Amino acid sequence: MARVYSPVVDHTCDYGVDFTNGVGVVLDADSVRRAYFVAKGYTVVPGKDALSVWDRLPLATLQGLAPHFGINPAGMTKSALVTAVELNIGTHMKIEITAFDAIDDVSAGTVAVPLFANLAAARAALPTTVLVTIGGGVAVVPVASWADTDTFNKAAAASYTFTAVLGALPLPYANTAGATATVEVVVGA
Repeated sequence: MARVYSPVVDHTCDYGVDFTNGVGVVLDADSVRRAYFVAKGYTVVPGKDALSVWDRLPLATLQGLAPHFGINPAGMTKSALVTAVELNIGTHMKIEITAFDAIDDVSAGTVAVPLFANLAAARAALPTTVLVTIGGGVAVVPVASWADTDTFNKAAAASYTFTAVLGALPLPYANTAGATATVEVVVGA
């Protein structure tokens, strides 16, 4: 989908598209409609699948809120202002991660009958995401890789800790305290 911003901020409908406070949505693949709107002086922002809460606000309300996000709205179009708010909201309204949800131990079999041929196979069996539960909400955080904290050895019975190397955090989460997610890979005797 693409967001279409009208030059007239209180626009309600054009070319079969409904507008809310001057913003409508068309399919990215609908090149005919997109070309029509561009030719008429509309701003088309591809790749936005729906109107955001910021799009739905009247321009005057959005301009009044902008300084709270560190934005000077002077001279900004609605599309530029919405983009700036969406980029800055993550900076100004972070939810700090203090701990990740516990991850169940992973069995690596036994010394006599190992389930993993090597360290790479053990890492491949670990989760690709970790969860964090904060304030009743759950965020899924991607794991870029797993660090072998305890030097995994399939031939020695022990519990080996692996620490997640986190991927990009979803908005509006932050991990400034450096909370880590770990999992134990257990080799039985």
